[in-house]
Parts: sequence; structure tokens; C-alpha cells
Amino acid sequence: MTELEQRTGTPVGSAGVVVRLGRPSDARSFLEAFRSVAEERRFIQSERVDRTPRFYRRRFRRPWSQSAAHLVAVEDERVVGGLSIHRLDDHPATKHVATFGMFVVSSHRGRGIGAELLKEAVAWAERVGVRRVELTVYPHNDRARALYRKFGFVEEGRLVRHAKKSYGYEDEILMALWLGPTP
Repeated sequence: MTELEQRTGTPVGSAGVVVRLGRPSDARSFLEAFRSVAEERRFIQSERVDRTPRFYRRRFRRPWSQSAAHLVAVEDERVVGGLSIHRLDDHPATKHVATFGMFVVSSHRGRGIGAELLKEAVAWAERVGVRRVELTVYPHNDRARALYRKFGFVEEGRLVRHAKKSYGYEDEILMALWLGPTP
């Protein structure tokens, strides 16, 4: 059992938001929140969410493993944010690398929810032996880039026309955090 599983969740400020592992009962609310952010077409790669509640119920049955963690931020049992982090693969050369995607619904941004989700994701990475956590973020998403820098992520480059969106191609910034000993 993980530390996060032993607790009921991590409270975020005094706003009544709790960060915890996803549960099968969160599936519909998670999809609603995820779709609302995808429809903004600004902050995450997805513009359309085609997955079903069944898919997320299955995913949330085992929300913490050596390969992945699926976290949610909830307020009154309504999902207002989510983060999924997973190893890139099991190949010996890259097994130490994980990537993640995160979202917070527009009405709850700027409250520390993203920071709490990220803190729990980094704790997962450290616990399972991940040494490098990487992500991509849109250049215009200054708040997210600042949050990642606050956690120690560094910008490693620009991926030109990396994401295909409905309106064209978007560049993305590659950022990474090294958790292992410095060589």
C-alpha cells in the first residue's frame, strides 16, 4: 500500500479540494472534467476525448503500480483535475524515464491543485525508481511552465510542429526533471 493510499488524500489549501488516487467511481466525473479542458483546445494535446467511462473505471481499479499512477483532484467528489504518469516503456535503456499529462478545470486553476498533483506524481516516480520525468508543454502556457520550473524541471528544447491540432500544428517545449544522483 502506498503512502497516498494509506491517507484519504492530500488536502489542497482550505478550498475543500483533495488529491488522491483515482477510483472507479470517479470515471464519469473525470471524463466530464477532462472533456471540458480538451474543448478549450489550448492547454492539453487532446481536443476530443473518445474514451468511455468503462475505460477509466478499469484504469482506476489499479491506480498505482510500478508502471503508472493515476491521480485526481476532487471537490465534493467531483473531479476538478487529474494527472497520469507512466514509464515510457520497459526497455532497459529507458525504463528509468516517465512522462505525464495533467489538467485542471478552468474554474479551479491558480489554487495549487496542479502543484499538489505534481508533488504526488514526483513521489510516485521516486518510489518506483524513475530517475527522469519528462513532459511537453505549449510555449504559450506560461503558468504551467513556471510551475514545472518551480519543481526543478528544465527546458531541454523545442519540438517544432509537434502537436497536430484542429487549427494546425503547435510547437511544444520539452521539459525534464532528473531525480537520480548527478553523474
